[in-house]
Amino acid sequence: MTETSEEKQIRQQTEEYQVLHNVAKSLQSTQGMETMLKEAIKAIVEYGELQVEYKAGIFLIDAEKRVLNLHTYIGEFTDEFLEREKVVPFGECLCGRAAVSGEMVISNNCFSDARHDRQFKGMTAHGHYIVPLKSRTKMVGILFLYTDPDPPWFERSQEILLSIGSLIADAIEKQHAEEEIRKKNRELLELNELKNKFLGIASHDLRNPLYLIRSFSEILMEGSVGSVNEKQRTMLGKIFNSSDYMKALLENLLDISKIESGKVELDKKVQDFNDTVKKQVELNQLMADRKNIQVHMDLGNVPPISFDKNAMIQIMGNFIGNAIKFSPADTNIYVSTVNMGDQMRFSVHDEGPGISDEDQKLLFGEFQTLSAKPTGGEKSTGLGLAIAKKLVHLHKGEVGVSSELGKGSTFYFTLPTD
Repeated sequence: MTETSEEKQIRQQTEEYQVLHNVAKSLQSTQGMETMLKEAIKAIVEYGELQVEYKAGIFLIDAEKRVLNLHTYIGEFTDEFLEREKVVPFGECLCGRAAVSGEMVISNNCFSDARHDRQFKGMTAHGHYIVPLKSRTKMVGILFLYTDPDPPWFERSQEILLSIGSLIADAIEKQHAEEEIRKKNRELLELNELKNKFLGIASHDLRNPLYLIRSFSEILMEGSVGSVNEKQRTMLGKIFNSSDYMKALLENLLDISKIESGKVELDKKVQDFNDTVKKQVELNQLMADRKNIQVHMDLGNVPPISFDKNAMIQIMGNFIGNAIKFSPADTNIYVSTVNMGDQMRFSVHDEGPGISDEDQKLLFGEFQTLSAKPTGGEKSTGLGLAIAKKLVHLHKGEVGVSSELGKGSTFYFTLPTD
């Protein structure tokens, strides 16, 4: 039965939608650029209306050198072709001309088309579709398709192939962008690893001379090796306090470098969380007494959970210690635990000045300088909360803060109970 013109039009439109769909689908491949482009080319040559051979490929543009580099192809090509077509200068042969003009080229016969100025041994007559691959921002390559010589050209070939060229170009641009991101991420990881090595080495090597300064200043203050006057004692006290601050900073730097380099292994055991809280409150109350601050406890019915005790002591000590450090004298601090089913929540609330919204965004970062200052002249390394956050994350938990200027602050973290 002869196909009517209307039936032919409907069939062709259906096939056009199908080839566009197949090409778009192939461009979703996650197996790399070459596989993605080969699958796209295969989808094109299978489109019957074009009447092309199973012989095609894609050049990618090197705009700086103004050349085309053969990237992907399907079908049988001679060794001579593959060697000579590795690189095609702009303006040379059909593909090089399309790279310059940005326009699609249709060639009936390689022997009669003067633009086809590259000839190869044993080359047989053929025609070409040469399709520019243009993304939304630039031209990225050339698609070449082989046909029989002087084929009955499909009247809508230019429109369909240009649409396909845009799809392929956008996919290539996306792949390039993703590879650039992966490259930058690799570089950042390498730099971060280098930073951690440097911090670890520097902190370790500085500890010994620092401990000597700290120990000798303490011995001199005590008068063990001779009497010192009050002025000398004051200066020695400043040396000791500064070295004490430096000691805390170095220990924090070592902690950061170990955590970020993945060298911290948690010794998690199922144990009484509230018992650890009680001991930390008792220990920190001694520091709070200096400012006449009372630390209160409200401990919920928290079941034994799995955690690293030393890490948790460090986290709790930071939260409670900060509350004391930034609270005015004669105020209260409230430490609580709550059983939330599949999670438990530890929180520390103070009656301090509160934290602005801007500062809250910076709190758990490294070396952050905030507007709030310790109320008793205490020192802060700017690393404690960053370390606490990393240790909580290693426990599969989360940290957070809620605060309002003039109404105190609540720092908290959650841990899984199962």
